[in-house]
Amino acid sequence: METLQTEELICHHCGDPCDESILSEDHPFCCYGCKAVYELLDQSNLNQFYSETSVENKSMSELKAERKYAFLDNEDIQKQLLKFRSDEVSVIRLFLPGIHCSSCIYLLEHLSRLEAAVLRSEVNFVKREVVITFDHNEKSLKELAVLLSQLGYPPGISLDSLDKTKKQVSKSNVGTKIAVAGFCFGNAMLMSMPEYLDRNFLLTHDFKTVFSWINLVLAFPVLLYSASDYFEKAWKGLKYGNLNIDVPIALGILTLFGRSVYEIVSGTGMGYVDSLAGLVFFLLIGKWYQGKTYQALAFDRDFTSYFPVSVTCVVDDEEIQRPLRELKKGDHVIIHNDELIPADGLLKKGKGHVDYSFVTGESKPETKTMGQMVYAGGRQKGGELMIELTQTVNNSELTSVWNSQSFKKKNQVDLHTWVDQISKYFTLAIIFLAICTGIYWWLNDPALVWNSVTAVLIVACPCALALVLPFAYGHAMRKLGKEGLYLKNAEVIESLAKVDSIVFDKTGTLTTAEAGISYIGEVIDGKEMICLKSALGNSAHPLSRLIHHELPACEKLPLSNFEEIPGKGFIAKIDEIVVKVGSAEFLQATSNGSVNESNVFVQVGSRKGHFIIRSSYRRGIFEMLKDLNANYQMSLLSGDNDAEKSKLKPYFEEVHFDQKPVDKLEYLKNDEWNQLMVGDGLNDAGALKEASVGIAISEDIHQFSPACDAILSAEKVTALPIILGFSKRVIWIVFIAFGISFLYNIIGLSFAMTGHLTPLISAVLMPISSVTVVGFVTLMVSGLGRKFN
Repeated sequence: METLQTEELICHHCGDPCDESILSEDHPFCCYGCKAVYELLDQSNLNQFYSETSVENKSMSELKAERKYAFLDNEDIQKQLLKFRSDEVSVIRLFLPGIHCSSCIYLLEHLSRLEAAVLRSEVNFVKREVVITFDHNEKSLKELAVLLSQLGYPPGISLDSLDKTKKQVSKSNVGTKIAVAGFCFGNAMLMSMPEYLDRNFLLTHDFKTVFSWINLVLAFPVLLYSASDYFEKAWKGLKYGNLNIDVPIALGILTLFGRSVYEIVSGTGMGYVDSLAGLVFFLLIGKWYQGKTYQALAFDRDFTSYFPVSVTCVVDDEEIQRPLRELKKGDHVIIHNDELIPADGLLKKGKGHVDYSFVTGESKPETKTMGQMVYAGGRQKGGELMIELTQTVNNSELTSVWNSQSFKKKNQVDLHTWVDQISKYFTLAIIFLAICTGIYWWLNDPALVWNSVTAVLIVACPCALALVLPFAYGHAMRKLGKEGLYLKNAEVIESLAKVDSIVFDKTGTLTTAEAGISYIGEVIDGKEMICLKSALGNSAHPLSRLIHHELPACEKLPLSNFEEIPGKGFIAKIDEIVVKVGSAEFLQATSNGSVNESNVFVQVGSRKGHFIIRSSYRRGIFEMLKDLNANYQMSLLSGDNDAEKSKLKPYFEEVHFDQKPVDKLEYLKNDEWNQLMVGDGLNDAGALKEASVGIAISEDIHQFSPACDAILSAEKVTALPIILGFSKRVIWIVFIAFGISFLYNIIGLSFAMTGHLTPLISAVLMPISSVTVVGFVTLMVSGLGRKFN
């Protein structure tokens, strides 16, 4: 008689089991999502994917990942997802719900060691995001997603709503696993109750055996489903040479399970299934609670509410300054020389020479013509551009530009590096202690071996240590931002706390141009005046912009050529008329500057002259200098003459006048102090980058200055002593939090190693430690912020 067998149906796209309820072209699918991806591939003529992914030497998980992310080969989808794309390099931001500890951060930020096509990767732990720069000619976007999936971090990609995907992935998965573990924990406790209470041996051996085997059945869903994430992350970490925090947890779970199987099968005991189920249950509860707590305490890392940048926007043929947060798709913005492109857009007017080194690390400018796409983070070098935005402005993209490797300080070792090193060896140390604990109790009291070893593996956790810095620095950044100081990243707070020397520029930093502007020289009017104003409008220098604002309104002419030399001036060409603006040396003129005056020399065609910009010292500036002089090494580097040397000398150990940008740079290079440079974002760009910390002062903040570490609103300059004191106190809070974290681990390990801590209690204490430390840091920094005023 022939036996009929029902063939199990699998999804044509992802390979998961399914039924015949969802069909397309006679192919079964497990869900409408897989069906939609199949149809998308079919419409894009990419059906060969389903035959190509069946090649040999690929694991089933890799084949499933390739099918899952096959839609990433679609060009239109790539355009929607990629932050940036050039001929060789692409940049993408991906949501990775699997990120959960410092080991995850370490692995993901060292992807370039695993895959040569990955050029750079940066993790945002709180948002569970990673920004990856990669060579798409060597590895496609789909292959990158498959690699991450194989590492245990499958990207959560949704073309409809990324935020919606985030919530669904984390909530449904963890919640179901908690429910299963809780059900098994409760029933295992019920089955184990007679063992704990039957001291008079009234329960027959048969009943104990039945209850033991029921417990063993309950252990399997806990092990294979609820605890699966820990095993998956541990295995993939070991597979790629990364000893993450999931390894000791997985070992602890396996230890309890193995001992339980041995006792139940051999009939020597009832095992530890109740402890196993309770351990996993409380670990998952802790994981869920941590996620909720971090979301509640999460700070705004995108600067969306207070990032101090605006751009020139064209509205009804009139140019106005508009904050970035008010820009929307379809707006027309003007980009001048040395300014950054705030969002992706189409070039509508002008010729672009766009430097994308802040985005990709490659300094070769790309030539762009009308109708071509330009991307956020590119810097224009040359004449004026008009761009129609095709995307809304995302301040986090500008923050990424600001944190480009191009502006990374040399030999900068910070607390983050120290924490990374500790986290790297933490797991190895815990495994070593667990082995030592097992050997000790095996020789002295074998009954305590399993509980003690498991408790050691579970109770210690570096997560509290790893979360101190993000939350302490994050809340401090938010507070400083509201007070007018905008930091490019959290590590700047640490650098500010280490400062022992302050170097000031004078013009525009200690002084303000509020006394007026006058002109001396040959008359410039008519077309020459239009050419002068058009050229000044394209310059990034604050004095050029000040003069441009004072000149009478007139039409704007396009520039055929423009070259700006920092510290000297610029040369522009408009309708065959050459315009030169800059210092006396640049225009080979004679300067007769006096006290509190700055001279800007101009030549339009053959007509020459100069503008006199009168300035005065900011209110409260000398009181601030006196306060700082009592605690810091003070220096003044000014490009002006020394007419006011006697007035400023009492506040500084060193004063140097007639300093060019290169002179300031050389001074800082030869200085061994931890310097804070406070100056102009353009002329002092080299010095700001060279200093330990560079703060650019801005009167009317509208130009982005990636060379600096922070932007300080001009009216807040006198708050520098308070800002520096605040930074030092934040570091003290960080060290106290580190102490609490270390103390927790030392006490917890001592109790676990001496056999006084059960695995169940360890599972409860592990997440509580992280939440306690984060709560302490949050409350302390917030309290310190209230005293800031």
